[in-house]
Parts: sequence; structure tokens; C-alpha cells
Amino acid sequence: MAVLSVLTTVVFAAAVASAGKANTWELVGETGASAQQLFLGTETTVYIVDKTENNPATIGGHAAWATEYDLTTNTYRALDIETNSFCAGGNLMGNGTWLSVGGNNAITTMGVSDSVAGVAEGKGAYDDYSGGRATRVITPCANLTCTWSEDIDGIPLNRWYPTLETIEDGSVMIIGGELWGGFVNSVSQKQSVATYEFWPTKGSPINSTFLEDTQPANLYPLTWLLPSGLIFMQANWQTTLLNYTSNVETRLPNITHAQKTYPASGAIAMLPLTLENNFKPTLLFCGGMDPVRDDWDNTKWAIVETDTSNSCVSINPQDKNPAWVDDDDLATNRGMGNFVILPDQRLFLANGIAKGSAGYGWDSWAVNQSYGQDPVLAPAVYDPSAAAGSRFDTTLPASTIGRLYHSTATLLPDDLSTLLMHSFRFYPSYYDEPRPVPTGIPAKVSYGGANFDLSLPSSSVNGADLTTVKVALIRTGYSTHAMNMGMRYVQLNNTFTGSSDGSAVIHVSQLPPNPSLLVPGPALLFVVVNGVPSIGKMVMVGSGSLDT
Repeated sequence: MAVLSVLTTVVFAAAVASAGKANTWELVGETGASAQQLFLGTETTVYIVDKTENNPATIGGHAAWATEYDLTTNTYRALDIETNSFCAGGNLMGNGTWLSVGGNNAITTMGVSDSVAGVAEGKGAYDDYSGGRATRVITPCANLTCTWSEDIDGIPLNRWYPTLETIEDGSVMIIGGELWGGFVNSVSQKQSVATYEFWPTKGSPINSTFLEDTQPANLYPLTWLLPSGLIFMQANWQTTLLNYTSNVETRLPNITHAQKTYPASGAIAMLPLTLENNFKPTLLFCGGMDPVRDDWDNTKWAIVETDTSNSCVSINPQDKNPAWVDDDDLATNRGMGNFVILPDQRLFLANGIAKGSAGYGWDSWAVNQSYGQDPVLAPAVYDPSAAAGSRFDTTLPASTIGRLYHSTATLLPDDLSTLLMHSFRFYPSYYDEPRPVPTGIPAKVSYGGANFDLSLPSSSVNGADLTTVKVALIRTGYSTHAMNMGMRYVQLNNTFTGSSDGSAVIHVSQLPPNPSLLVPGPALLFVVVNGVPSIGKMVMVGSGSLDT
């Protein structure tokens, strides 16, 4: 298989930064399982979910394809998942529980399905069960005792490559996918799951014309809940807005230059929602591929030889007449790049390839089974506040490790890290600077209500212009396949009172009374002074329960 799981994270080592140096990479530990999927569970733990395979970690007499990685000790604890979570989707619910949905057939060695091998499920080489209809939940804990709970029949249809989007009541939409393991959602194979549903359930799956029309390149459709309450969806070349309460779809213009959904797999993000932009959503799409064949028929096309794209485009879907706009190009072609929103409102971009796509197989033209080649080793940083033509900083040091298919990336409270079966950390530009140390951070942030006060000592203010202090909430997302489901940055309004001793009190507003802006559930709170963020503190947004 091609190079697997990678992560790009901001790492937290207790309340003290680890010994890294700004703008450098560091190898710090082993993860036990390949991080095909991952998420930040607590301030000190990352949860890793792989597909069924022979990882070094073991549990219950078989290989483990899930682990809990401790950021303070750089060690892992094996977790038991029994269903095949290959290419599942995931997101964070309003009660703080993470949900993983879908996957593929139970397998034995060499990835052969148990049914093909004539082996009963649960009796193969890995003791696994089919994961297509499975739901898996875990509520992260501080005492290293939490475990996954699975329901093999948790949803009514198999879903491989579904996207999960958390909505205003803290429940989750499950969107799209296919029935079993095809490279793409081929029309001829008749395996498309062109529906969406909810978990906890709100009834039977609902048909989507958009998902039906966007085969074959509509696995892991790219979705965002907008502040308006509509769902933006992009797949293949097409784009739509979905009103999920009335089930009405409104088509928008096709994306330009290159496809961004799997297997083209562009880097994607909603830009930070700030006071300056009045929380107006701008969606950024970079890289991907303009495929030789829109049917993605890998029997008729040596995909690995095709250049990826360097194009970046954006769209403001709440405009009166939304349109795709060209943004600064990438410095190099890049497919499978992964954006991560930083606390200072910039976007870190890592991972990817210059040629080919996501996916792997035994095709004669594949490179060691990989459909992608020519790793892009250099990260980049995108600054949405910079003038056009100067938004990408490409002066960062390159990694020595290629991060291709199944690479992942996420923000942690303190620095950036990448996982490959090993944990690599990248320390961002502000890492060496003294961090602000706010006190008074609340356990919960509400939708409306009384302000809360944060105190900054003089050593944290350090003569800064207090009008530039920013307070923000970040949902880090569920990372897989070059996307972070649910990742979002929302700035909180604040004023201040300065003291003669150089300290300050920051008066922070609660979120606006609109959970479409930032859905309920845990998020990291950061205070940024002179462009330097505090170490993130996890807070609960909303009531901490599912308001279904």
C-alpha cells in the first residue's frame, strides 16, 4: 500500500510547551496503528482509527486498528474496534461524544473479504466484522479508560466513504457513500448510496438528487453547515445548497479548474469566521485534479501519471449570486493536501502528491500499488488577510517523509504534528514565543448570555495593543482523506480593561444565538496576543447534551 496515515496537529504537553523549535519537524513517538482517521479527544489525547489490518498494536488476541495516543508521553494504548472501519466517516456530537460511521466488509489476510475467502465473519485473521452499517461511539476521558462502543447494525444501509456533518441540535447528518469497496462510485456498479440520514435517527434515509447526479466522484462529499442553516455540498464538478428540513436542493455553479472530492482530493477549508468578515463564510478549495476521464475508469487510464492541480478557488455560498473566484495558486501541484486552521487565523497546508490521485490497487501502472506519486514535502501557510498574490508562505522547511494516501492532519492545543505510524510534530512560527496565560476560562460557552472575563498578567500583555487581542473557538474536526469533517474557527467579540501594572481583563461575549455558526460540542478556546496564541483550552459549547 502507499504511504498511509499522517497527521498535522498542534500538540499540547501538559500546560507547558514541549522542547521543539519554531518551524522545525520532530519525530516523537510510535502510534501503534496507522492514522487513516484521527481526532483530538482531550487536551492531551488523540484518537486514531485505521482499517482492519495487521498493525503493531494488539488487543484481545488480534491486531488493533484503533489506539489512543498520549501527547504528554508520546505513547499509545490499544483500543478494541471489531468492525472494519476502513474509510469510515466521523464527527463530534453536541454531548462531547465522537461518532464513527460506516466502513467495509470483514476481511482476512491480503485484504480479501471473509465472504470471498469462505470464512465466517469474526473468524478471519483479524476477528473482524463488516463495518458498512456500523456505528461506533466514544466519549474521550482523562483517565485513559474510555473505550469504543459499536453497533454492527447501527444504520439501515451500508456506507463506505460517508461524510458526517454535525447540525444545530448536536446530532449528525450522515451523507452519501457507496455500498462496498469500489475505487469510485461507478454508475455501472450500481452501489451508490445517494441519500442522507441522521444519527440519532430522525427517520428513514432521504434521497438526494445531487448525490445521484455526481457519480462517480462523490465519495466523501465536501459539506459545511452554513450560518444560514443550509448545507453546502460539493462533489465531482457540481455544487448545491441543501435545506435539510425541507429536503430542497438549490444548484450553484460548477467548481472550476479541478475536482476536489476523492479521489482528486483537494485541500479544503472554511476560512475563519471573524468579526471583520461579519461571520460571512468563504470556502477555499486548493489542488486536486482535472481528471483525464470523468468516469475515473482506472482500466483505461494510468492515473498515477497525471499531474495534480495547483489551482485555488473560493466561493461565498451566502452571496446573492454565489460564484467561484480564483485565488492565489499553490507554489506546486498538490493533490491530497490537508488544510488545518491555526489559532492566528492562518491555514497550515501539509501532505500530498504532485502526480496521481488517492486510491491504491494492483493495476500495472500503479507505483507500489499507489495511485499517487511524487510526494510534496514542503508545507505552506495561507494567510486570508494578505493581499492577493502574497497569501501563501512557502518558505517553511520541507519534511523528509512523504505523506500520501490516508494521510491526516489536525490541530492540537500547542504545536503541529504529523503521524505515519510514527508521530511527527511541526512547530509553527509562533512556537518559540512566550505564550499568553489567560485565567478565568469558563467550562462552557453559551449561545448568547452574559459576558465572561479573562485575566491576562502583564507578562502576557507585554505592552501589546489591547485592541488587537483576539479570542476564538476552534473545532478541530475528524481528519481523514485530506479533509477534517467539522473543522471551524469562530472569533468571539471582546473588549478590555487595562491596568496601570500592565495587566488586562478581557471581556468576552458569548457566541451569537445561532448554533449554525458553531454547532454544540467541545472546542478549543484560544487567546491571541500580538499574533501569539495561548495554549488551547477545551470548553463545551452549548448545554453539553443532544437537543434532539
